[in-house]
This record gives sequence, structure tokens and C-alpha cells, in this order.
Amino acid sequence: MRREPRWHVVTVNPVRDELTQDSPLPEPLAGLGDAVDVKIRRAAGDRGIELAVRLRDGAQSPVTAGARRLTGRDPNQAIRAALREAKQLLETGEVLHPSSPPTTQTTAVNKPLQMATRQGRREGRL
Repeated sequence: MRREPRWHVVTVNPVRDELTQDSPLPEPLAGLGDAVDVKIRRAAGDRGIELAVRLRDGAQSPVTAGARRLTGRDPNQAIRAALREAKQLLETGEVLHPSSPPTTQTTAVNKPLQMATRQGRREGRL
């Protein structure tokens, strides 16, 4: 059974010029190329703009999608990361990357947290 590709949407409050359907996309989204569909529209209540992105060919079986996600090759992860970075670029002018504390040593206790942090950078939450 094929499902429609899921739209990933983020609301952005840009500090510069308005982003329209005709303007060039921010670099993180432009880097996804023709593999995605992008919609740009005004957000509800005139609270900025909405960027919506989905895979163009998109329909994946749940088993295939799960396997790709575990191996870090899920295209939806790239979409979420690109949206997160585009939002930061439009609102602040730069992409902020968290840094690891230099004094943290890997131990059996903090290993799960480090793995979750690495996964969160790829996966992210909007």
C-alpha cells in the first residue's frame, strides 16, 4: 500500500525581506534539489510564513523507511535538518550548531545520552 508523502512544516518569522514562492530558497532547502516539493505561504494569524517540504517521489513502505532511519539514510531526516537550518538562517542569519563540552569523557553511564544527542542532531525536532 502506497501512502502520500508527509509534509514537514515549520513557521518562520524572518527578520529580512519576505520569502515568497518566487524567491530563491535558503541554501539548506536548495541543497535538497529536485527531490522535494516546497510550498511557501503566509502563516495563520499573520505570524510569519510557513515552509512546507515533502519528498517528491516519497512513497516508502514502513519497513524500508524504518531501515533507512536506523542507518541514518532516511531522506525525511535530511528534510527535517534542512528545515531547521533554513529557519535559523531566516530568523537569525546563521545556523547555530551545539558543541560538545570538551571536558566530557565517554563512560558507560553517559554513552546513551551521547548517542541520543548525535541522533537528535540528525533527526531533530521542529
